[in-house]
Amino acid sequence: MSLSALIRWGGLIAVIAAVLLLIADLVVLVNALGQGSSGGLLFRTAISQSAGALLALGLVALYAQQAEVAGYLGLVGFLAAFLSLWLAAQDILWAALLANIGWVLFGVASIGARIYPRIALIVLIAGAVLAGVVNLLLLAIDFGARAPGFMVGLGAIADVIFFVGVAWLGISLFTGRVGEPRRLTS
Repeated sequence: MSLSALIRWGGLIAVIAAVLLLIADLVVLVNALGQGSSGGLLFRTAISQSAGALLALGLVALYAQQAEVAGYLGLVGFLAAFLSLWLAAQDILWAALLANIGWVLFGVASIGARIYPRIALIVLIAGAVLAGVVNLLLLAIDFGARAPGFMVGLGAIADVIFFVGVAWLGISLFTGRVGEPRRLTS
């Protein structure tokens, strides 16, 4: 199998990861509204772990498609987002904030590279920024043992927006609806 075919299939992996994480966030949203059960949270935890590994593979493919033209900003964004996936699995609190920063940088570099649909990147960046704000508030404000339901709900909504962006990029990559690489000019 060629490298370009592997990258293309990585787009499908990104879509699968995004859909699984969307489902996990919808479970969180239902629980934040007081309609869920503890079994739903256990389901969310199980899905999030496996989907995080798939998201890492999808991120590699999304970056590989544009590595030559994304520049240093794209590389830094990719590395921050990738490293944060590993840190999140280790339960490091600020890993989510690092992920948001990495995905924003990745999205901005991707706009410059002109490989993926601009609107999909805007959705990705908007979701990452919103999730970053919520994560920053959760880190800065001590809610004690449990954050209020509205903060958890806002975080889930921001994540839904973000994962829609990830899925859109993955679909673009898998279907081959990506632009031709353009070198960034200095």
